[in-house]
Amino acid sequence: MVEEQVKLLGGNKELYNRIDNNMKNGVFDHFFIREHCAIFSWRETFFSKHFPDNSWFTVDEDEFGAEDGYQQSATIPFQITRHFDRVMALASANVHAELTWLKQQICFEKNELLSVEAFEKYSWEWMTMIWVGSSHEGMKFGDVAHIVAEVYQTGPKKLEELALKAVLLRHISSGSTSFLPLDYLPKGINKKAATGMYNIEGAAPNNISDEGNEVFERMREAFNNKSS
Repeated sequence: MVEEQVKLLGGNKELYNRIDNNMKNGVFDHFFIREHCAIFSWRETFFSKHFPDNSWFTVDEDEFGAEDGYQQSATIPFQITRHFDRVMALASANVHAELTWLKQQICFEKNELLSVEAFEKYSWEWMTMIWVGSSHEGMKFGDVAHIVAEVYQTGPKKLEELALKAVLLRHISSGSTSFLPLDYLPKGINKKAATGMYNIEGAAPNNISDEGNEVFERMREAFNNKSS
């Protein structure tokens, strides 16, 4: 199961470990958005395959089945990011033929807040469809600016951003347990590695569509209003 996810990342196990850890802790990564989205999408499909409707439930004030849309959206993203090790263990558990009914009685904890957070940070579908109207709780302007730049991209990224991603990927692939700051990089580059390429006072990326520019400015206005 892990190997299948690693294949989506070109076989880079260290990058997978980084993404898995980010998802467990709700960390957004400016430079590996598509890679996080690829893993999130694979896990959504995995969950649906191994835990179809009516094979699990969650608990609120009453018991609700998995066919309820709200319960699915409040449970599945939380489980496939924060607790995917458990999801994999349950999916691969060997159960005696006489006890297979137990696999129809699995209770998964839900968390609406962390599920929305997971959608906003790791779901490509969410980013391209309903993300603009989201609350973006726990996200900074630099985070949403990178998502806008990724979703509405029409041309190549700046050489500086491509080079910085390559440096970060090389550092991750080395197996180093440390991340930022990187001692061999100038302070200004380390800051961009930590907070992203864009700030609220700066210009929109020059490689995004007209719609992307509109969204970028809407996000700028929304975050300015938040801080005022």
